[in-house]
Amino acid sequence: MRIVVGVSPDESGEDGLALGALLSRLLGASITLAFVHPPTMDYPSMGNVDAEWEAFLRQRSHDTLTHAASILRDDWSIGEVDTLVVARSSVGHGLRDAADEVGALVIVIWPGSEGVDGHLALGSVAHTLLHGGAAAVALAPEGYREIAPESIQRLVVGFQDTPESEYAVGIAESVARPHDLPLHLLTVVLRMTRILGARIGRDPERMVMEALIEHERAAQQGFLERSGLPATGSVVEGDTAGRAMSRFDWQDSDVFVAASSSLGLLSRVFLGDLTHKLLRACTVPAVVLPRGFDPDGLLDA
Repeated sequence: MRIVVGVSPDESGEDGLALGALLSRLLGASITLAFVHPPTMDYPSMGNVDAEWEAFLRQRSHDTLTHAASILRDDWSIGEVDTLVVARSSVGHGLRDAADEVGALVIVIWPGSEGVDGHLALGSVAHTLLHGGAAAVALAPEGYREIAPESIQRLVVGFQDTPESEYAVGIAESVARPHDLPLHLLTVVLRMTRILGARIGRDPERMVMEALIEHERAAQQGFLERSGLPATGSVVEGDTAGRAMSRFDWQDSDVFVAASSSLGLLSRVFLGDLTHKLLRACTVPAVVLPRGFDPDGLLDA
């Protein structure tokens, strides 16, 4: 199996490298480091500017990939990696092209420039890959390079009572099983804002929320009983996705696994509204699976 790790010349690129190294160890996957630069002109310009620009891009690509490979070698003891340079005006589309070219099932990216320390940042690269790509997308949180563990120790799967979510749990379990990693199902319930009139009071609202939470717990338990999977589960609630996610006991060695929305095309990543909110609130690496993802291919080293 092969994964593509996007590289960036700034420090945030090292967050993606750390996650790529950990996923490589977990999946037994080979790494292709991919750097995307703007396309050059296909016609000569006055003063030979196009040749100078092409030389600059070639040198920048070489330096960035060489530095990334040295980090994997020195910090993660990963000595053998392939490299690929893609000329594309969109970095997201360039990484998607790279994955298609080498047959990668996972694309690992660094946090966006607007990221908050310790959180995922869904910048333009992430948005491109999370709305249409055929490969799974792995996102590193800001600053992950400083806290990344030696290995991934638990897979936490976002669970809803849908076929897509159940399928994602099955894929996560197939990855966790060979390594005896614990698998945990996490359901997030967002509290509705004053579902009843202000004069009625909050007791009926609490009753509705408690009933909803109990329904989600029953859905989790029913799925685990039907599937026979060795997993645990929990339900967290909050006024916002950030508050709800903060109520879960996240560990630095966790990876959050999410399924694509059923609204997207088959074999494509597409984020639903809730998944988008959860990713923005997430403080650990996340992997978003496209619909119809092939678990057998994921485990082919």
